[in-house]
Amino acid sequence: MISRRDVVGGVVLAPALLSARASIAAGTAHSPPSLEELLKPATTRGAALSPDGQQIALLSEREIDGKTYGMVTFVKAADPTATPRTLRVGTMKVQRIAWANNERLLIWAVTDARVAGAPAVGSRMGAIYKAPKVRRVLAINADGSGKDVVLFGASRIKLRENFDLGYVVDMLPDDPRNVLMAIGELTRPTLGLYKVDVYTGEPELVEYGGTSTYGWWVQDGVPVLRYDYNSRGTVLSLHARPPGAKDWTFVRKIRVSELETPDFEILAGTDDPGVLLVASRQDGEETRILRKFDLRTRALGEAVSQRPGRDVENALVDERGRFLAARYTDDRVVYQFADPKLNSHHKAMNAFFNNEANVKLVDASADRERFLAHVSGPRMPGSYFFYDKQAKRFDALGDRQPWLSEARLAPMATLDVTARDGVKLRAYLSTPITPGPHPLVVFPHGGPETRDSLSYDLFAQAFAAQGWLVLQVNFRGSSGYGRAFADAGRRRWGDRMQEDVEDAVAQVLASGKVSPGKVAICGASYGGYAALMGAVRNPTLYKTVVSIAGVSDLPDILAYEREDGEDSPSYRYWVKTIGDPDTDKAALEAASPARRAKAIAAPVLLVHGLLDGVVPARQSRIMAKALRDAGKTVEHVEVRDLPHAPRDEDETRMMLDPVLAYLKTALA
Repeated sequence: MISRRDVVGGVVLAPALLSARASIAAGTAHSPPSLEELLKPATTRGAALSPDGQQIALLSEREIDGKTYGMVTFVKAADPTATPRTLRVGTMKVQRIAWANNERLLIWAVTDARVAGAPAVGSRMGAIYKAPKVRRVLAINADGSGKDVVLFGASRIKLRENFDLGYVVDMLPDDPRNVLMAIGELTRPTLGLYKVDVYTGEPELVEYGGTSTYGWWVQDGVPVLRYDYNSRGTVLSLHARPPGAKDWTFVRKIRVSELETPDFEILAGTDDPGVLLVASRQDGEETRILRKFDLRTRALGEAVSQRPGRDVENALVDERGRFLAARYTDDRVVYQFADPKLNSHHKAMNAFFNNEANVKLVDASADRERFLAHVSGPRMPGSYFFYDKQAKRFDALGDRQPWLSEARLAPMATLDVTARDGVKLRAYLSTPITPGPHPLVVFPHGGPETRDSLSYDLFAQAFAAQGWLVLQVNFRGSSGYGRAFADAGRRRWGDRMQEDVEDAVAQVLASGKVSPGKVAICGASYGGYAALMGAVRNPTLYKTVVSIAGVSDLPDILAYEREDGEDSPSYRYWVKTIGDPDTDKAALEAASPARRAKAIAAPVLLVHGLLDGVVPARQSRIMAKALRDAGKTVEHVEVRDLPHAPRDEDETRMMLDPVLAYLKTALA
């Protein structure tokens, strides 16, 4: 993967980058990483470019005398190879970093101390995030002068009442002294929006949200959109207050999923007051398109970015929230830039990594001459790079997990699969670095309306490190490929979507790479359903089955979604995607693994978090009972503090530990 060329596409590479790249290529060891190494917190936690493009700040953690210190390293953008300056900001765990202005830096940090007397889920923000630790934002001067302050630090009541004071809504680029922040108000059931002085930490109330407000979208320093959630977090209500309006007006409801992109998503601002950019797919349109949205008329306008056969996923914006580029995924990340001249620059960055990495642009200077990129790939957990257009430099800044060298990680290859009905599918196969043949773990993704790509995948690397091949398939019903591909999986959970996975498995088995008789299937969320249904359909193929937070009974999960109301966007979506419980009852029962447990021959592991609000834990309980009643072998693990999708290393370990232990025994 690594090229040592010093000139790529006209970009001159700095000596520091060459040294870092050569180190990665050589590798520090050739043994697969342990789970502890894979989950070890990143050394480099974040990077940020000052608005004027003159300074780069790198955030890291370092162990000194048994204590964890947050560190900030400042790099001169004009000469990234010069000796940097590093500040120790205290004994704390740090999360991210951002510039409030050209001299003042914000650092997000967490501590182990809990808020005395706070309820288990804390403030309103805590109820959403269930943050068990105290989160604060520290403001410092980049040159070490001035006073370091904690935002909201001037308000002792706020510090005492709220464990999460880390929600910055907008950096207010036209007001270098202040930022907008939202906090949960314990004196009233809502969020409060505050203007906070980054030099004193002093807050000033701007307004209160509604009783279910989650956040705001700000344009030119003024909140113009408000986000309200329902009690289960499955439906988002948008309210608009265009420039000049006094009151908030309801716009629309949007279905929300932890794993899937919404069907209507604000991604960027524009120079026109009250006009934002939204990603949506309208009736009759094949792909998700980025287009203008007028808050006054609530009408969608001209398309700003679209790509044949691909859905827009996100947008790159400048410090004012203005649009720079739309992001798509082929096998890897690609951009469509507002300024076409930037295309050649991004291509040069990609070429340096032999077009095998995902070069995501994460920050840009105000003049759009300097950029920060986060680069990752199947064998690259993530590194930060600095790109200077005029100087034609591309400098390595810091690896997130430098102990995970390329030589230790499993390569991922693309597979072209032809389904039994002739449809072309894309799949990905990760291969252990140890000699084969190997056991195979089939790993269907969740959603189902998400997708896999040629990228760093923690679960795939954890499985491959055990010596297992890992197969990931973008079956019909996956997102990213347009409406027709996603629609081809609707109401076909029990057959067509399963057939696509089966056809990919057959192709890998025919390659001779798989140890005979050692095939497992494992998935989470929809992937957990696919694992269970795969065992129903192929009793002799799989040696063992693992379902993590998986759906097992379709009528029951639809009844759960129906609790939001039959007019809920969430319920309507799932009826469209899974089936109508009133008219498709027989088909839903036939496609429910819990209703067909007698057909399963392989032993099954069920893992489910008790904090799961997306797929309730009762889905695994139903499956466990059905398997036991059928005389089958099943292990059922419930994890008390685990939500639907893990949010940090600790929760990922809670999920993976029982899975790896189970599969090690089953595939031995």
